[in-house]
Amino acid sequence: MTAELEAILAYHQASKHNFKAYAPGPHRLDLPLKPDPFLNYHGTRLFNLEIRSDEHIIAETFPAYEQAFSPEKLKPYEMSVKSISRLFFDSFAISAWKKAEGIKWPLRVNPSSGNLHPTEVYLLSGPVKGLLKTPSVCHYAPFPHALELRAELSSKTWELLSSGFPEGTFFVGLSSIFWRVSWKYGLRAFRYAQHDIGHAIAALTFAAAGLGWKTSLLADMGSDEIAVLLGISGEKGPEKQEPACLLAVYPAGKTCTKGRISSGAIPAFKNLSWKGVPNSLSPGHVEWVGLEKAASAAYKKETDYLENKEEVKEESKEEVKEESKEESNEESNEESNEESNEESNEGPKSYLQTASSLKTSSFGNLSELDTVPLRRVIRGRRSAIEMNNSAYLEKETFYAMLQRTLPQNNPIFNSLAFGSFTHLLIFVNRVKDLLPGLYIFLRKPEEKERFKAAIRSDFLWEKPKNCPSDLEFYLLMEETLDFFAAQLSCTQRKAADACFTACMLSEFEGPLSRFGAWIYPYLFWECGILGQLLYLEAEAYGLRGCGIGCFFDDPLHEAIGLKGLEFQDLYHFAVGYPLPEIGVRTLPAYKD
Repeated sequence: MTAELEAILAYHQASKHNFKAYAPGPHRLDLPLKPDPFLNYHGTRLFNLEIRSDEHIIAETFPAYEQAFSPEKLKPYEMSVKSISRLFFDSFAISAWKKAEGIKWPLRVNPSSGNLHPTEVYLLSGPVKGLLKTPSVCHYAPFPHALELRAELSSKTWELLSSGFPEGTFFVGLSSIFWRVSWKYGLRAFRYAQHDIGHAIAALTFAAAGLGWKTSLLADMGSDEIAVLLGISGEKGPEKQEPACLLAVYPAGKTCTKGRISSGAIPAFKNLSWKGVPNSLSPGHVEWVGLEKAASAAYKKETDYLENKEEVKEESKEEVKEESKEESNEESNEESNEESNEESNEGPKSYLQTASSLKTSSFGNLSELDTVPLRRVIRGRRSAIEMNNSAYLEKETFYAMLQRTLPQNNPIFNSLAFGSFTHLLIFVNRVKDLLPGLYIFLRKPEEKERFKAAIRSDFLWEKPKNCPSDLEFYLLMEETLDFFAAQLSCTQRKAADACFTACMLSEFEGPLSRFGAWIYPYLFWECGILGQLLYLEAEAYGLRGCGIGCFFDDPLHEAIGLKGLEFQDLYHFAVGYPLPEIGVRTLPAYKD
């Protein structure tokens, strides 16, 4: 085991909440140290982006929410100040202000643990009509809804950067400021910041889809490379930005096969004249050594998994052909299966997933979403503070939401470059025609026997009557468990009052041993992507969701008989009908 893997496993264990004690965190909130939720670069040029009023957004009916799942059918927008303004307005901008008892605070399109927003966003682009005359790197500032110029690139550098990508491609980079979260949550902050990166990836993907664009995670990029491209390399101190990921954004009708930019473009960025000085976020700080060790252990070196994707795909095709030939011979077929099983345990190849492998599935209950406007959904998304514990969810809506989370049914999961690892353990509290109890939803059907062997042997594993055939959804225990769902979610009542609460169980030991410690954040990113999807699904159906990062890790594992590190609980999410917020006013995001 490498030192990095030992460190990340030590962090994971140390940052768990248990019934007897929470993970290390501040004993009280030191309000004078509360970080500024907005990072700005002073002393550089500001490019104001176009703002749409709430009235205009409400009036917009195109595209529909359902169309975001087929962006290739929409005519792609050209790169212009209008399209870039809309992209950031629908992904990372302020969505509303709340006011209560004289206190006012902003909400954003992309959610964040405790509304603390550790995620920072950067644009790397060629010239943009009406906005950028030269290729540039800009930081997105949500408070004014503007781009802050960080550096200008030569045409040659931009050509190197965009070489091999579809025409019209630009890039969006994400980073994290852990101090923003550790101020409130201490050691567990590293987990929450990774959840937020996942939410941000999905928020960007949905906003891009509404413009006829797709996103692709450049997962072969190394952390150092990303830091150099974003102009944050060498930052020190508690307010430093940690590089997270780089995504390519391009017209949805085209195909992006690259997993990284050309390494030849990196040296030019080291010699750029970076503009602007970041504002100080807090007058003082508290150091969390364990968090810093985790960040260091998860720092990623450049890889070539996705660059060899086409080769892997061809090898897989040849394997399928060989297996087909041998089906007529029973003895040969058995040998072929043994060889396939051995190969599936050998390297990362079996984890790679390509967009071409995704299949389209029909959704019987999604036709009603054809008329729900996409922008109204993504900008209207809110976290439910309290839920109505007497309201029931229609079974058809529940199943439709589960179908949407299947990797093979949803292009939003194309950004999961190394495949999907997460399954849903679901507390069904109030869904019509479904018995209350504990259920398991396997997002990869081939995992059933493995899961059955990993958890309690006395579970029922009964498929509900009239459950759609493409759902591996099973009743494990018939019992009213809403109180227990809340208890496991740090006694948060919304987990009990929700129609259902999902616990995201991720494959853990396998991905870490195959890829290394750097895959650890990726596992949380997938959970954040799932959470963002559930947020929007809930909003589209007239419900509300809420991500729950505070939960008792090992007590849940023990309750279902899960031992070791084969699977780990990484995120909880509740969906139900919201209660009105008493005494809280909602104000427009931006004044005209």
